[in-house]
Amino acid sequence: MNRSTFLKKLRMTIITTFRWCLALAFLAYGIAKIYPGQFATGDFVYDSTKDSAMKLAWHFFGYSNTYNLFIAFGEISAALLLLIPKTSTLGNIIYLPITVNITILDFCFGIPARFVSTLLTCMSVALLLFEYKKLKRVFLDSPELHKTSIPTPLTKKKVNIQ
Repeated sequence: MNRSTFLKKLRMTIITTFRWCLALAFLAYGIAKIYPGQFATGDFVYDSTKDSAMKLAWHFFGYSNTYNLFIAFGEISAALLLLIPKTSTLGNIIYLPITVNITILDFCFGIPARFVSTLLTCMSVALLLFEYKKLKRVFLDSPELHKTSIPTPLTKKKVNIQ
């Protein structure tokens, strides 16, 4: 096996592994928010002199079932899109802001899942970097203009429309 073939296979292995790890993590977190509820905490009694910032965050997120379902829907949608190769880039574009938000919350509120959320964020960024050429064509490059000639009956000249 030559070097080029090896690098292509390694690249595809990394991409596939990252996609599946990200998808499985968000499927687990999304389902946990639906049943029995990741943020189920009971009555909201918070004492800022005794309770942790994490407890405040958990009570906040657990307060609204609708918000939990919204978060769960976003996580599950991103995960399912990541599992399908043709939609994986879109899934990752949806995934990244969600996981960045989770990572920031973990650091700001002292939630012990910091390592996992940081790892998921880095994997998501790496996947986007692997797709740089495709994303550049879609978001940064201007579309090619097609020149079309239209004959005019009066002057018998062709007019180029760009």
